[in-house]
Amino acid sequence: MIKVGDWRVIEEAIGSLEGIINAKVVGEEEIREIHVLSKPSKSPKLLARDIETLLQARFNLVVDHKKISIVAFDVEEEKKESGLRPVLWGLSWKKNPQTFQVEVEIKLADKLYRGMATGGAFISRNCYSLVVQATLQCLNQRMGNVVFAPRGVLIQRLGDLEVALSFVDCNIPQREETLVGATLVKEDTYQAVARATLDAVNRKLIFYIPQEGEEGGSSLANK
Repeated sequence: MIKVGDWRVIEEAIGSLEGIINAKVVGEEEIREIHVLSKPSKSPKLLARDIETLLQARFNLVVDHKKISIVAFDVEEEKKESGLRPVLWGLSWKKNPQTFQVEVEIKLADKLYRGMATGGAFISRNCYSLVVQATLQCLNQRMGNVVFAPRGVLIQRLGDLEVALSFVDCNIPQREETLVGATLVKEDTYQAVARATLDAVNRKLIFYIPQEGEEGGSSLANK
Protein backbone atom coordinates (compact mmCIF):
# COMPACT_ATOMS: atom_id res chain seq x y z
CA MET A 1 0.00 0.00 0.00
CA ILE A 2 1.26 3.46 -0.93
CA LYS A 3 1.38 6.12 1.74
CA VAL A 4 0.24 9.46 0.34
CA GLY A 5 3.24 11.73 -0.12
CA ASP A 6 5.71 8.86 0.15
CA TRP A 7 6.36 8.02 -3.46
CA ARG A 8 9.50 5.89 -3.04
CA VAL A 9 7.70 2.68 -4.01
CA ILE A 10 6.50 4.28 -7.23
CA GLU A 11 9.93 5.76 -7.96
CA GLU A 12 11.54 2.34 -7.50
CA ALA A 13 8.94 0.73 -9.76
CA ILE A 14 9.51 3.30 -12.51
CA GLY A 15 13.26 2.87 -12.07
CA SER A 16 12.92 -0.85 -12.79
CA LEU A 17 11.65 -0.17 -16.30
CA GLU A 18 14.12 -0.79 -19.10
CA GLY A 19 16.03 2.35 -20.07
CA ILE A 20 15.25 4.29 -16.89
CA ILE A 21 18.22 5.71 -14.94
CA ASN A 22 16.37 7.57 -12.21
CA ALA A 23 12.87 8.81 -11.37
CA LYS A 24 11.50 11.46 -9.02
CA VAL A 25 7.83 11.90 -8.11
CA VAL A 26 6.70 15.37 -7.00
CA GLY A 27 3.53 16.06 -5.03
CA GLU A 28 2.02 15.87 -1.56
CA GLU A 29 -1.60 14.73 -1.64
CA GLU A 30 -1.39 13.63 -5.27
CA ILE A 31 1.19 13.18 -8.00
CA ARG A 32 1.79 16.52 -9.69
CA GLU A 33 4.89 15.70 -11.70
CA ILE A 34 7.13 12.76 -12.54
CA HIS A 35 10.68 13.60 -13.60
CA VAL A 36 12.58 10.83 -15.34
CA LEU A 37 16.19 10.50 -16.45
CA SER A 38 16.54 7.84 -19.13
CA LYS A 39 18.95 6.29 -21.59
CA PRO A 40 18.41 7.27 -25.25
CA SER A 41 17.62 3.65 -26.23
CA LYS A 42 13.86 4.28 -26.18
CA SER A 43 11.95 7.39 -27.23
CA PRO A 44 10.48 9.61 -24.46
CA LYS A 45 7.01 9.05 -25.91
CA LEU A 46 7.23 5.27 -25.54
CA LEU A 47 8.73 5.56 -22.07
CA ALA A 48 5.87 7.82 -20.97
CA ARG A 49 3.38 5.21 -22.17
CA ASP A 50 5.26 2.48 -20.30
CA ILE A 51 5.11 4.56 -17.11
CA GLU A 52 1.40 5.27 -17.54
CA THR A 53 0.70 1.56 -18.03
CA LEU A 54 2.83 0.58 -15.03
CA LEU A 55 1.10 3.04 -12.70
CA GLN A 56 -2.36 1.95 -13.77
CA ALA A 57 -1.70 -1.80 -13.72
CA ARG A 58 0.34 -2.00 -10.54
CA PHE A 59 -0.95 0.88 -8.42
CA ASN A 60 -4.35 1.61 -9.97
CA LEU A 61 -3.23 5.20 -10.59
CA VAL A 62 -4.20 7.20 -13.64
CA VAL A 63 -1.56 9.84 -14.39
CA ASP A 64 -1.80 12.15 -17.38
CA HIS A 65 1.22 11.76 -19.66
CA LYS A 66 1.60 15.57 -19.58
CA LYS A 67 2.78 15.22 -15.97
CA ILE A 68 5.65 12.99 -17.04
CA SER A 69 8.82 14.77 -18.14
CA ILE A 70 11.66 12.68 -19.55
CA VAL A 71 15.24 13.71 -20.21
CA ALA A 72 17.41 11.33 -22.25
CA PHE A 73 21.00 11.07 -21.07
CA ASP A 74 23.70 9.10 -22.88
CA VAL A 75 25.84 7.68 -20.08
CA GLU A 76 28.39 6.11 -22.43
CA GLU A 77 28.82 9.34 -24.39
CA GLU A 78 29.35 11.22 -21.14
CA LYS A 79 32.06 8.73 -20.14
CA LYS A 80 33.68 9.16 -23.55
CA GLU A 81 33.68 12.94 -23.22
CA SER A 82 35.07 12.74 -19.69
CA GLY A 83 37.92 10.61 -20.99
CA LEU A 84 38.81 13.33 -23.50
CA ARG A 85 38.91 16.12 -20.96
CA PRO A 86 42.47 17.10 -20.12
CA VAL A 87 43.58 16.98 -16.49
CA LEU A 88 46.39 19.05 -15.03
CA TRP A 89 48.67 16.29 -13.78
CA GLY A 90 51.67 18.31 -12.67
CA LEU A 91 53.27 21.75 -12.81
CA SER A 92 56.75 22.76 -11.71
CA TRP A 93 58.73 25.92 -12.26
CA LYS A 94 62.06 27.59 -11.62
CA LYS A 95 62.58 31.32 -11.44
CA ASN A 96 65.52 33.66 -11.04
CA PRO A 97 65.72 37.42 -11.62
CA GLN A 98 66.23 36.91 -15.37
CA THR A 99 64.62 33.60 -16.35
CA PHE A 100 61.41 31.69 -15.74
CA GLN A 101 61.14 28.03 -16.72
CA VAL A 102 57.95 25.98 -16.38
CA GLU A 103 57.11 22.34 -17.02
CA VAL A 104 53.48 21.24 -17.33
CA GLU A 105 52.14 17.69 -17.45
CA ILE A 106 48.67 16.96 -18.81
CA LYS A 107 46.85 13.65 -18.59
CA LEU A 108 44.51 12.98 -21.48
CA ALA A 109 42.81 9.70 -22.37
CA ASP A 110 45.08 7.77 -19.95
CA LYS A 111 48.27 9.20 -21.48
CA LEU A 112 50.64 11.79 -20.13
CA TYR A 113 51.97 14.72 -22.16
CA ARG A 114 54.73 17.10 -21.10
CA GLY A 115 55.33 20.67 -22.22
CA MET A 116 58.09 23.11 -21.32
CA ALA A 117 58.62 26.82 -21.86
CA THR A 118 61.39 29.23 -20.90
CA GLY A 119 61.54 33.01 -21.10
CA GLY A 120 62.18 36.24 -19.32
CA ALA A 121 61.02 36.66 -15.74
CA PHE A 122 60.97 40.46 -15.69
CA ILE A 123 57.16 40.78 -15.42
CA SER A 124 54.56 38.43 -13.97
CA ARG A 125 52.41 38.44 -17.11
CA ASN A 126 55.26 36.98 -19.13
CA CYS A 127 55.56 34.12 -16.64
CA TYR A 128 51.81 33.45 -16.93
CA SER A 129 52.11 33.42 -20.73
CA LEU A 130 54.85 30.80 -20.51
CA VAL A 131 52.53 28.61 -18.42
CA VAL A 132 49.88 28.89 -21.13
CA GLN A 133 52.47 28.08 -23.78
CA ALA A 134 53.65 24.94 -21.97
CA THR A 135 50.06 23.80 -21.36
CA LEU A 136 49.09 24.19 -25.01
CA GLN A 137 52.26 22.41 -26.07
CA CYS A 138 50.95 19.30 -24.31
CA LEU A 139 47.63 19.49 -26.13
CA ASN A 140 49.20 20.15 -29.52
CA GLN A 141 51.24 16.97 -29.08
CA ARG A 142 48.01 15.01 -28.81
CA MET A 143 46.46 16.88 -31.74
CA GLY A 144 49.50 16.10 -33.87
CA ASN A 145 49.66 19.70 -35.07
CA VAL A 146 49.85 23.24 -33.75
CA VAL A 147 46.13 23.80 -33.32
CA PHE A 148 46.13 25.94 -30.17
CA ALA A 149 48.22 29.07 -29.68
CA PRO A 150 48.34 31.49 -26.73
CA ARG A 151 46.76 34.90 -27.27
CA GLY A 152 46.91 36.39 -23.81
CA VAL A 153 46.37 35.90 -20.09
CA LEU A 154 45.00 38.09 -17.32
CA ILE A 155 44.78 37.84 -13.56
CA GLN A 156 41.70 39.86 -12.62
CA ARG A 157 40.60 40.82 -9.11
CA LEU A 158 36.84 40.88 -8.46
CA GLY A 159 36.24 42.08 -4.91
CA ASP A 160 37.87 39.50 -2.66
CA LEU A 161 38.18 36.99 -5.53
CA GLU A 162 41.01 36.59 -8.00
CA VAL A 163 40.31 35.06 -11.42
CA ALA A 164 42.70 33.73 -14.06
CA LEU A 165 41.57 34.33 -17.65
CA SER A 166 43.28 32.56 -20.55
CA PHE A 167 42.74 33.50 -24.21
CA VAL A 168 43.64 30.85 -26.80
CA ASP A 169 43.60 31.00 -30.60
CA CYS A 170 42.14 27.84 -32.11
CA ASN A 171 43.27 27.20 -35.68
CA ILE A 172 41.10 24.49 -37.19
CA PRO A 173 40.87 24.14 -41.00
CA GLN A 174 38.22 26.50 -42.41
CA ARG A 175 37.52 27.84 -38.93
CA GLU A 176 39.56 30.08 -36.68
CA GLU A 177 38.34 31.42 -33.38
CA THR A 178 39.52 32.70 -30.02
CA LEU A 179 38.60 30.66 -26.96
CA VAL A 180 38.38 31.95 -23.40
CA GLY A 181 38.77 29.99 -20.18
CA ALA A 182 38.55 31.07 -16.56
CA THR A 183 39.16 29.67 -13.10
CA LEU A 184 39.45 31.03 -9.58
CA VAL A 185 42.92 31.56 -8.19
CA LYS A 186 43.07 29.64 -4.91
CA GLU A 187 46.62 28.89 -3.84
CA ASP A 188 48.98 28.70 -6.83
CA THR A 189 48.50 31.32 -9.55
CA TYR A 190 50.45 29.34 -12.14
CA GLN A 191 48.22 26.31 -11.62
CA ALA A 192 45.16 28.53 -11.99
CA VAL A 193 46.50 29.85 -15.31
CA ALA A 194 47.04 26.28 -16.56
CA ARG A 195 43.52 25.26 -15.49
CA ALA A 196 42.01 28.32 -17.17
CA THR A 197 43.81 27.32 -20.37
CA LEU A 198 42.37 23.81 -20.18
CA ASP A 199 38.95 25.30 -19.51
CA ALA A 200 39.26 27.29 -22.74
CA VAL A 201 40.02 24.32 -24.98
CA ASN A 202 38.44 21.20 -23.44
CA ARG A 203 35.16 21.42 -25.36
CA LYS A 204 37.04 21.68 -28.66
CA LEU A 205 39.17 18.63 -27.86
CA ILE A 206 36.08 16.44 -27.68
CA PHE A 207 35.26 17.16 -31.33
CA TYR A 208 38.67 17.56 -32.95
CA ILE A 209 41.10 15.32 -31.10
CA PRO A 210 42.53 12.49 -33.24
CA GLN A 211 41.18 9.11 -32.23
CA GLU A 212 43.36 6.21 -31.17
CA GLY A 213 45.10 4.64 -34.13
CA GLU A 214 45.21 7.83 -36.18
CA GLU A 215 48.45 9.64 -36.89
CA GLY A 216 49.52 12.47 -34.60
CA GLY A 217 50.05 12.94 -30.92
CA SER A 218 53.23 11.66 -29.37
CA SER A 219 52.50 10.42 -25.87
CA LEU A 220 54.78 10.05 -22.90
CA ALA A 221 54.83 7.20 -20.46
CA ASN A 222 52.68 7.48 -17.38
CA LYS A 223 54.30 8.23 -14.06
